Amino acid sequence: MSTDPYRLEPIDPTSFSALVPLMRDAFGHNVDTRYFDWKYLDNPAGPAIGHVAIDTASGDIAAFYGMIPERYRWGDHEAVIYQSCDTMTHSDHRRRGLFQRLAKATFAKAEALDPAFFAYGFGGPTSTPGFLKMGWDIEIDLRFLFRPRLLTQVSGFLGERETLRIATTPDAPLLELMKANEARREQSKVFDDAFLLWRLAQPRRAYTYVVDPGEAYAIYYQADGHIFLFDFWEATNGSGTGVLRHVDRAASKPGSKGVLTFAQTSGTFARSLRCHGYLSNPFKRGPATARIPFITYGPAGIPGGQTGAARAWDISPIDHDSY
Repeated sequence: MSTDPYRLEPIDPTSFSALVPLMRDAFGHNVDTRYFDWKYLDNPAGPAIGHVAIDTASGDIAAFYGMIPERYRWGDHEAVIYQSCDTMTHSDHRRRGLFQRLAKATFAKAEALDPAFFAYGFGGPTSTPGFLKMGWDIEIDLRFLFRPRLLTQVSGFLGERETLRIATTPDAPLLELMKANEARREQSKVFDDAFLLWRLAQPRRAYTYVVDPGEAYAIYYQADGHIFLFDFWEATNGSGTGVLRHVDRAASKPGSKGVLTFAQTSGTFARSLRCHGYLSNPFKRGPATARIPFITYGPAGIPGGQTGAARAWDISPIDHDSY
């Protein structure tokens, strides 16, 4: 008789320290338990649900799959849905079906909590085929947008707006603009203070906030030799010029590769950035050609019953748990 070499258990805080080396092996990310406390426990929408696979021979965690709840609205309809995140299998335990086992156990728990359970996620090169086999759908492919350093240097010759406020912690004027951004979307995450303060407390990122009160804001951080534009919004067309010039200047320093971000190509985030000179690579080779599949899963359909609603979410980096 054969024995199952793996035991599945629900995730709990006592497992977080064991997820640290697993994430390093799976993604190359160096984190500590504060990252998992933030993502899986502190979320104002509720704790994460997920499962770990434990190697019964060694007692080590071989794999993990989880989802975090988030409040979304479609017009006047609001529902809690889940974002799929941190699909991790240690390199010593791959190709043994652990991802599907963990995912199915997690989906079953979510469906037991809510028969109308609905989830979304951002597929990776290796995880997307597995998601599709389990009934997920690719709604859209997100694309990268960028400003090469050569273009950002032009902003170095232009003056800074006197009204700009630069900070490393979020404040009330920023939060009000972010909520105004959300209010003008037909569909969006619910951007209340609790969500925004939690979302902007991401331990892996050191965000810089650029605010032109009443006009526009931009949030960015430094990563891998470039500036990553995490979020941007302008109240009227062109009113965000000042904040984006500041981002350009931050990206024009020696050694920088420029500014990088990603977006849903049909959304307002992408359209605004294109108006401000952001580019996308139309070819299959070269820089920033990768696509990020936006995927959804829900046996009961999209909450609110609106066909095609997922395509109207105006996805930007603030929607992705890893950015």
